[in-house]
Amino acid sequence: MAHRKLAIDALDAEHQQMTEQLQFLSTRSASEVGAMVEQKAGAVRAAITRGSSVEALERALADPPYGRGLEQAQAANAQLVGEVLMATRAQDIAGVIAGLSEDDRDALLKYVYHGLARPAAFNCGVLLSWHERVVEAGGLGSIVRVLSDRRTV
Repeated sequence: MAHRKLAIDALDAEHQQMTEQLQFLSTRSASEVGAMVEQKAGAVRAAITRGSSVEALERALADPPYGRGLEQAQAANAQLVGEVLMATRAQDIAGVIAGLSEDDRDALLKYVYHGLARPAAFNCGVLLSWHERVVEAGGLGSIVRVLSDRRTV
């Protein structure tokens, strides 16, 4: 609204704290993070060709790029996770999820939501089946942790 002369939202302590936290999430430059994602992509694709979906997914979910200015690396890593999800057979999904840690399951759920928000780039039917299996394994706590986490992928 135009009647305010002072931006009171900037004075909100929680808003300031969140801005500070998000600003310093990554200590690496965008080019370093991009190179890391490209290097990870080679290892993930090699694991996919060997048929090791658990290894491929663990590598794809390891050290996700968080922070500002890393949109390109975040999109590349999301695409990489999407490749693993699409390459995994439907009957193997439960076994793959059982091999993941709780943190990896939460990161996977973040990528599932990321993909569901972009239906033109990802197969939503596959993502929904992954979502169902992740929630079966991790419970509703996984959804709450993902939705309340400020670090987005």
